[in-house]
Amino acid sequence: MKRKANTTKPHVPQTYSEAQLSGLRTSTSARKQATVERLRTALETLTAKKQAVTVQSIYEECGLQYAAIHRNPEALALFRANGRHLQEQKPHTKGKRQTANIPSSPRDSLLNYKKPQLVERLRTAQQQLQTIEQQYSVLAVAYLERERRIVELEARLAELEPYRAFVEQVRSRIRQEEHGDDPPPAQL
Repeated sequence: MKRKANTTKPHVPQTYSEAQLSGLRTSTSARKQATVERLRTALETLTAKKQAVTVQSIYEECGLQYAAIHRNPEALALFRANGRHLQEQKPHTKGKRQTANIPSSPRDSLLNYKKPQLVERLRTAQQQLQTIEQQYSVLAVAYLERERRIVELEARLAELEPYRAFVEQVRSRIRQEEHGDDPPPAQL
C-alpha cells in the first residue's frame, strides 16, 4: 500500500504590516508601564506598612511575580532600588562558626594535588633527603678528620715552642754579624 505524499505547504513566516507592528509596540509599552505602576503602588504600600520589600511580599501585595519584574528593566531597577534586603546583607551565623577573631589562613596548595601526585612528590622529597644525608655524612667525616689534624698540629706546635725562642736568637745574631753590629749581651 502506497502512502500519500505530503501535500501540506511548508510554513512561511507571516509578515506584519507597519500598523500591526505599531499596535504591538504600543500594547507592549502600555503593559510595561502598567507593571511599573503596580510595582510602585506595592512598594508604597509595603513602605507604609513598614514591611520588608521582598519578592514574596510584592507577590502577596500586587500579584507580580519576579519573572515579570525581571523582564522589565525599569521595574527591575525600581525593585533593586527599594529592596532593602538586597542592600543590607545580614550576617548568617546559623550553623557557621565565628571567624571574627580567627585570622583566615590561605588554602594549603598541597590540597590541590591528587594522591598519585602527592606520592610522587613524597618519593622525590625522600630521595633528595637521602642524598643530602649522605652528603652531610661525608662532610661530617671530613670535618672530624680536619679537626683531628688541627689538634695534632697544635700539639706539635706546643712541642716546638721552646725551640722557637732559640731560633729567634740565632737569627738576630746572624743579622747582627752580617751588618757588623756589636752583639747585644747575652740574656741567659
